Amino acid sequence: MSKSREIVIITEDAYGGEFFKRLLSRLRTEGLTDTRLKKLSGRKNPIHAPYLCNSKLGKILRASELVRPDFILLVYDGDGPSNYESKKKDVEKHIPRNLKIPVKILLFEYEIEEWVCKSLGYSWSTKPSDELKRRERYTKSKLPEYADKLDFEKLKRNCKSFREFLRILGD
Repeated sequence: MSKSREIVIITEDAYGGEFFKRLLSRLRTEGLTDTRLKKLSGRKNPIHAPYLCNSKLGKILRASELVRPDFILLVYDGDGPSNYESKKKDVEKHIPRNLKIPVKILLFEYEIEEWVCKSLGYSWSTKPSDELKRRERYTKSKLPEYADKLDFEKLKRNCKSFREFLRILGD
């Protein structure tokens, strides 16, 4: 495990903040990371930044820089393998060039619910959240609860975006 670090997470998903807070707590408890969320004054960390083409993202990044985290992690949906590269470029172009703190990007192949589906052994035909709705009456507001149901061993074996997340935390 790498040295203890403090980060800021910015996620496009409104319920992703609480999900990642719970996830990082579990990862620390299970000895998979020592990364913590940096305390921010006046706002929650993780931060919700609703959509990319919004000047708010640049402002949030600059404000996050003031607390001097080790890095800032942007978390966005990839919306499917065929959109992954264009979505990554789209995220990158919205990061101001003159930031002094490193910004790392975690892009899901589809969306955050892919971790839940892969942990529960579900496959999907359209998108993971649709499969969860079909099988579990899932709603976005329930996302944080699913942080407790993630199977880290399955995800390390079968999920590229989860392995990338662990790599980012360990870099």
